[in-house]
Amino acid sequence: MSEIHKKAYDFIRNRQHVLVKMVVDRQYELQPKFWKKFGERGYELSIRDVHYHFSYLIESILAQDISIFTRYTEWLMELFKGLGFPDDTVKTTLECLRMALKEALPEDLFAIADAHIEEGFGQSRKPIMAIPSNLDESAPFYSLTKKYMDALLAGQKHKASRLVLDAVEKGADIKDIYLHVFQKSQYEIGRLWCTNKISVAQEHYSSAATQLIMSQLYHYIFSSEKIGRGLIAACVNNELHEIGVRMVADFFEIEGWDTYYMGANTPDSSIIQAIKKFDPDILALSATLPIHQSMLKRTISTVRASDADARVKIIVGGHALNSSKNLWKEVGADGYAANAEEAIHLASRLVDKDQRG
Repeated sequence: MSEIHKKAYDFIRNRQHVLVKMVVDRQYELQPKFWKKFGERGYELSIRDVHYHFSYLIESILAQDISIFTRYTEWLMELFKGLGFPDDTVKTTLECLRMALKEALPEDLFAIADAHIEEGFGQSRKPIMAIPSNLDESAPFYSLTKKYMDALLAGQKHKASRLVLDAVEKGADIKDIYLHVFQKSQYEIGRLWCTNKISVAQEHYSSAATQLIMSQLYHYIFSSEKIGRGLIAACVNNELHEIGVRMVADFFEIEGWDTYYMGANTPDSSIIQAIKKFDPDILALSATLPIHQSMLKRTISTVRASDADARVKIIVGGHALNSSKNLWKEVGADGYAANAEEAIHLASRLVDKDQRG
């Protein structure tokens, strides 16, 4: 990264709490009738939300990747629309960000930040495109996926579990259940939350229930004959979305790999300790939120610089990397996979190539 981008990132991050309050106070000044009706709780939520805005802005600056902030702006427009906010809310928010930063930053650093905000303005001027459904009636297991998702949203995890277990007992492949039922339903539930069709409580419940149901399939998964290859799988530090990388670990287990799944929010030091102890062939790292892209890069750099086994190959995945097929190169990985099936093939190629020398 350039020195001036790092300087702008540090300047904003170190003053973020003050800047957030400046932005929220200005929003309330510009749209008093709209914001003040939410009362004290609304003000607290606005503070929380503007912290998110700054988190994406500074990540965009640090990575020198304006698309991080423009994609966030696009998502924010869809979210605000679902919440019934006025059409100009995103534009007003961006203007308040700009005014606060212009007041607080030196001119050269403001120019860096403003370039990202201007791209956000460009995105906000475009028509809001509806996020398409992740469910396709012609897709495999559509009926099961729809029934499973409906059961979760109704708070009926036992019914959802029975649907999956019955399908497996009748011969459905575990991998198909993972890819078509678990993954597709989680994507669709995320879309429904983003468009304010379901509550955050329903979204959290669905994720927790899916992880529980995944564990009920483990007596099928852990019965595979071992092939003498090892995997460590983890989410980078601060990343809490773990279902995707857990699916990856389970796929490797099905294929006979010895797996060590470390879960969400894994410190770099713990990953390095695990590499030293278990001597894996592959380290799989996941980052879902784009604001963790730089954390992923830092984790990989830290592992590479450590005295951990130098032969381990690092593969990456997660929503934070899906916008560009080349982001895996920028974060320093050996490869990228869009899903668990691709991860198996990628890892096998990397290990086979390494063994051939």
